[in-house]
Amino acid sequence: MAKITVVDSLMGTGKTHWTIQYFKEHQMDSNKNFLYIAPFIKEVERIIDNVGTFEQPINKGNGKMGALNDMLARQEDIAATHELFKHLDDTGIELIADGHYTLVLDEVLNVLEPLPIEKCDIQILLNSGCISLDENNYVEWHSGEYDGDTIFDELRELAENHRVICVNNCMLLWQYPPEIFQIFDEIYIMTYMFDASIMKYYFDLHNMEYEKKSIIRKEDGTSELGDYVVPDTSQFAKLIEIYEGEMNHSFYKKEAALSKSWFISDRSRNDIKKLKKNLYNYFHNIKKAKATQILWTTFKDARTKLGGKGYITSFLPCNRRSTDDFRNREVLAYCVNIFPKSTIVNYFAQNGIAIDKDKYALSEMLQWIWRSRIRNNESISIYIPSERMRCLLYDWLKVDYQPVRMMKRQPKKNKGRKGE
Repeated sequence: MAKITVVDSLMGTGKTHWTIQYFKEHQMDSNKNFLYIAPFIKEVERIIDNVGTFEQPINKGNGKMGALNDMLARQEDIAATHELFKHLDDTGIELIADGHYTLVLDEVLNVLEPLPIEKCDIQILLNSGCISLDENNYVEWHSGEYDGDTIFDELRELAENHRVICVNNCMLLWQYPPEIFQIFDEIYIMTYMFDASIMKYYFDLHNMEYEKKSIIRKEDGTSELGDYVVPDTSQFAKLIEIYEGEMNHSFYKKEAALSKSWFISDRSRNDIKKLKKNLYNYFHNIKKAKATQILWTTFKDARTKLGGKGYITSFLPCNRRSTDDFRNREVLAYCVNIFPKSTIVNYFAQNGIAIDKDKYALSEMLQWIWRSRIRNNESISIYIPSERMRCLLYDWLKVDYQPVRMMKRQPKKNKGRKGE
């Protein structure tokens, strides 16, 4: 079993700096081989540029996975993306185990993802005998070909590799094989608020032990890992101006307002139009911001519903991590209300594990906010129309906050017709 260390430190506290330092200190160690996995190619290239022993897999005719396996066979130091690592095959797994690799994972991995297969199709597959469930609810594929469309080819491949779980007989979930985390000599996971991540619950489910550490910056400019320390987040209260005004009272105070399902509901159509006007008003009239100062987000499918003149190009997806391309942005709008996917919540509940939905939402929001210039310890302004998300941020900042409630609308009195 690999020794797992979670380096849990605030964004911008030098996790990448420590990673580069660690690689350089051990690049001549013949007993260590490294696999660095990051969300995006830019972070991969940053490691390659700063540590001369690293290369990335390049497709030269046998695909990126084939290139990765060739590099693993030569026991090279490798930098690659989360997406490639998620498709690691049996050959790669065996080569990693033989090569005594240390894994450094930049940000948590999406270890569970719902599969887009309808409940009725799952029942057809079960009833026809194409699939069955083992004692742990893993999907087993029995038919080499489904009598119909080829839309289940990916499902068949995943099931044959023991990577699909059925939840409540009506939802399918892809799961990263937990045994892969056992083949490394050591594992370092660089993140913040690991306890809020799905990966943490996944580790708990599969009885994977880990130790949390914090980054400590030394006077000579180097870094080291020390005992985990809960950071003082109140220090950021003076840097974050959260909008408080009439536009916060434009929406009903339901917990699910601005959630993914809210945006696709016909009942929210008028509120979405109002939110678009609020965004324009906040950026152009209240803050008088230029497009180069603005950063805003919503769910991908709602982007065109809210995008407007002077800010639509300043959009950054709400799940974006590990980028500093927007570290000069100072006027923000966070137009989402985050909840973990219900399939994943149900899966853990089925196994006696309850996900802290608020902690998860806060973690996702902080990761997005820290793409802005607050990374440089500079002030920002932010509009957060969801009352739930706004309260979560105030709590994290250790600021007492009592949301101003709208007075209930009184029904209009029936004045009656003249002459009555």
